[in-house]
Amino acid sequence: MPDPTTTQTTPLHQLSFENALAELEQIVRGLESGQMKLEDAISAYERGAALRRHCEEKLGEAEMRVKAIVQKADGSLSEEPLEKAEQPAPRRRANASPRRPSPAPKEGWSSPPPHLDDEIPF
Repeated sequence: MPDPTTTQTTPLHQLSFENALAELEQIVRGLESGQMKLEDAISAYERGAALRRHCEEKLGEAEMRVKAIVQKADGSLSEEPLEKAEQPAPRRRANASPRRPSPAPKEGWSSPPPHLDDEIPF
């Protein structure tokens, strides 16, 4: 748990991933309690959004470092310079299903067929 005296006063760039995450969890608990004044809740939400971005950046950096570790043919590990490592892939939600491509429209159709325009399912 972060030191209460550093919460919301420590610049983000000085926070470790663990401290930023702990502060973010503390903010979430405070917001979920519903006991904060509106202005305090807005400030906490803004800080939480900044902490989330900071944590994502830290995770991206760690992912790049892990990807930079390469196993050589002899089984030993070496670490490539960070700039040679590939950029991390965009993060997806763990429970997100892969998107299926939309079917290509039939030739000459720019909108649904006319007989479907009149049918509203709701």
